[in-house]
Amino acid sequence: MDLIKTLAYAGLGLTAETNEKLKEKFEALVEAGKKADKEGKNLVGDFFKTIDSTKEDFETKLEQNKAKLEEKFPFLKEIEEKINKSKEELTSKINDTKNDLTEKAKSVKEDLTNKAKSAQEDITNKVKSTTEDLTNKAKSAKKDIENKVADVTKKETKKTETKKK
Repeated sequence: MDLIKTLAYAGLGLTAETNEKLKEKFEALVEAGKKADKEGKNLVGDFFKTIDSTKEDFETKLEQNKAKLEEKFPFLKEIEEKINKSKEELTSKINDTKNDLTEKAKSVKEDLTNKAKSAQEDITNKVKSTTEDLTNKAKSAKKDIENKVADVTKKETKKTETKKK
């Protein structure tokens, strides 16, 4: 068991030391790269400038070749124009459809909002009507009970008076 622990600690130590040395080496390489870049009159900047100029040259040559092809094959220009026209028409139709759908959605939203408000008003009116009806019935029932209690009280009072006499 001690041998396994010893080997585990040795492996852990080796990993830690390797990691530390790799970090140091990486930092040294970064510093060396920065120093070389400064000494080499900005190699990285020159590299990207070269890429940009190459891109511009490529685009220029592409346009020149395109012009040559159009001279040799005039129908290519017509095809390109037809494609561009179709693209514009399609874009226009898409925008028109989008606008139509937006308007329809607004209309449907307004319609649903109005219907919801109307339904809410109907429900509110029905609740008020039902509440008034129940209130009136409760008042009527209360009066009936009060009258019956009064009648019973009168009868009891008369009986009591009659018994006293």
